[in-house]
Amino acid sequence: MSTIKTVTPQEDFLVAVNGDYNLPFDEINVTVAGALVAGTVLEDATKVAVTGSTAILGILAQDKPAGAAWARVMTRGNPTSVNAQALNAYFASAKPLLAAKGIVVVND
Repeated sequence: MSTIKTVTPQEDFLVAVNGDYNLPFDEINVTVAGALVAGTVLEDATKVAVTGSTAILGILAQDKPAGAAWARVMTRGNPTSVNAQALNAYFASAKPLLAAKGIVVVND
């Protein structure tokens, strides 16, 4: 018997991707202890970005369960526009850090 899987849209935070859709994403072992939702801004693979973070790894592109897990992370843009209001753990000082990676934040 066949199985039906409900697919939910991911990357709800994306506004526009210039060029190849898969280009800005990397598969990274995210080791933040708790579960995270897509759109969470990560400082690195071990922690969520907070006000005062001086570096940003990227934006989690899929929900991550609790514990360490491999997940797609938007680590660069080409350029790529993202909706600030759909991001989790977004703060104004993250905008230039994301812009340095080619990720343009709009609607903030």
